[in-house]
Amino acid sequence: MTSDTQNDTAEQPEQQTQFAQRRSERAQPFRPPSFLGSPAVKFVIIGVLTVMLLVPSLFVWVLVEERAERARDVAQDIARSWGGIQEINGPYVVVPFSETYTVSTGDSAKTEIRWHTAILFPEKLDVRGDISVQERRKSIYSLPVYHGSVSLKGRFAATSPENFVPQFGGQIDIAADKAVLVVGIGDIAALKSEVDLVLNGNGSVPFEPGLGPLTMEPMRRSVASLSASGINAPVAAGLWRNGFSFDIPIQLNGSTAFYVAPAGQTTSVSLQSDWPHPGFTGAFLPEAREIGDAGFNASWTIPYLARGIPKLVLGPQMPLQNKVLGVQFVEPVNFYQTISRSLKYAICFISLTFLAVFVLEMRSGWRVHWIQYGLVGLSLIVFYVMLLAFAEHVGYGLAYLVAAAAATLLNALYIGTSLKSRLAGGVMLAVLAAIFGVLYALMQEQDYALLIGSMIGFLSLAVTMFATQRIDWTGQQQVGTRPNAEPV
Repeated sequence: MTSDTQNDTAEQPEQQTQFAQRRSERAQPFRPPSFLGSPAVKFVIIGVLTVMLLVPSLFVWVLVEERAERARDVAQDIARSWGGIQEINGPYVVVPFSETYTVSTGDSAKTEIRWHTAILFPEKLDVRGDISVQERRKSIYSLPVYHGSVSLKGRFAATSPENFVPQFGGQIDIAADKAVLVVGIGDIAALKSEVDLVLNGNGSVPFEPGLGPLTMEPMRRSVASLSASGINAPVAAGLWRNGFSFDIPIQLNGSTAFYVAPAGQTTSVSLQSDWPHPGFTGAFLPEAREIGDAGFNASWTIPYLARGIPKLVLGPQMPLQNKVLGVQFVEPVNFYQTISRSLKYAICFISLTFLAVFVLEMRSGWRVHWIQYGLVGLSLIVFYVMLLAFAEHVGYGLAYLVAAAAATLLNALYIGTSLKSRLAGGVMLAVLAAIFGVLYALMQEQDYALLIGSMIGFLSLAVTMFATQRIDWTGQQQVGTRPNAEPV
């Protein structure tokens, strides 16, 4: 009896405490679930915020293009003072001739004389070039420029008068003593010495500026937008009629690229340079090439049929202007183009960061306001500005390392302190480091950028799906529901 009484006495305080708790819960007003506080709504707000951040990224892209245009203007200034893109087109023997023919007009007839220009191609042409490249700087910008030692050797075959065909059925009169040998040069102002025409290995004739009776279209490739020009030298009638060998040594400066036209019926070209980053381009690619840290060697052989032009053509226009071959002296990293390309991935870059923050927030006991998401996004936009600014001074690689490290440490520290968790900060550090590493790889591998980007997008979505699988997207469990009434 005494034992039962003591048990009842011990249970009374516990029952009274539970009863007081139930009364307190029933006395509190019911709080409906917060609409803006639900994870689903917050996820939508983060998506809208991501799209809004495309506006400042667009301004950064405009800034990149403006700085790139400034770099191109400086490159043009350097090219104007040193030399532009060079294109060697020739040599050709140009022979003017007249045609006298009769034109009937009703009952009367009149005699007309029309002049034509015949262009003779060399039977064989051998082009040798030794190109020494260096970088010229102006302010913070640079441009690859070069000095070239070029040799044009070959032979013109004998030409008979039967090769000059009348165009209107008239009488041909060849002005044999007015024949000239013409060589087209992209930027004649960049010649560094006098040029002489060595004939048959003994006599030499100095060249004069100009293309003689020929004209040439302006070079659309030229960095400096220079009008193409050339040089000419007289050739005696007995030489071009009977054929002759020639040797033309040329010393010139240039920048960015060097081109050669396959002027010979059979043309062989050999170029060597100390520039380790060549970009072979034009109508014909080299059949043999060697590229190393010390430079490159490349050779071309263009047969008569591949050139697609007969041995003699008529007209005042310089031939083969659209069938040149050559090499561009490519800069290893054009960081303006690289940064512009990376801005196309900005929305994916920001989305992955926001997803990481969202998952950390949902799995912790603390909340991140959408304003804080905006601050994280703006710090990623500032990353591009820092990358551009540092790249102009220290190069793309080091600039990327500095800007990525700054953005990673800032956001990892910010998220870690906001969520009151060192683990969250460490996870954010690892996520951002991985994102920046992948972005750098994407910029280096242009051919595989789409494949890598699609795989990363799929993996990121899969991780997010399983990491948020247990989240109550309505948010009702976070604020509680009305408790059921219990009888007193």
